Amino acid sequence: MLYKNILLASALISILLLNAYGNDEVVNKKQVTINAETISTGVVIGQELAAFTIKDQFDKEHSLTKDTKKVIFAFSNTAGQLIKGYMSSRELTYLTSRDIIYIADISGMPSLIAKMFAIPSMKDDKYPILLIKEKENAIRFRNEEQKEAIMIISLDNKIVKSVKFVTNEINLKAELE
Repeated sequence: MLYKNILLASALISILLLNAYGNDEVVNKKQVTINAETISTGVVIGQELAAFTIKDQFDKEHSLTKDTKKVIFAFSNTAGQLIKGYMSSRELTYLTSRDIIYIADISGMPSLIAKMFAIPSMKDDKYPILLIKEKENAIRFRNEEQKEAIMIISLDNKIVKSVKFVTNEINLKAELE
């Protein structure tokens, strides 16, 4: 019995350590810039960004406009938490005053979890978080090789000028300020 308890405790500690430190690889990666070719089916450098109308956490619709300067995507919980941490010390109008749209992919989340827990929690964040709920929409924008990073698309009159993938607050701040 003691042996089982020790084995169980060891397994639990291993799981906790992996969860606590397992994201270091993502967080400590360097910024990646892609300036040529296709990023995904909806994101091609030198072409117009695929049009979208997406609802935010308050059910308000948002669309890409010619004035939009940057679109930031979070395709993973790690990326979303990094953005949330960054935004926690910014004013409410930080994104809109800079013509930045923030889109979070929640398409992989079970709809019951999204409706009962995730979206209500996001309502505590008063800045708009556009929510991709369908996998088809996520696939249009997601770069599979960089899906754990925050994707930042720089636009000029809806034309994709550059795409950067960042994994830490220093690089996120450099791209947004």
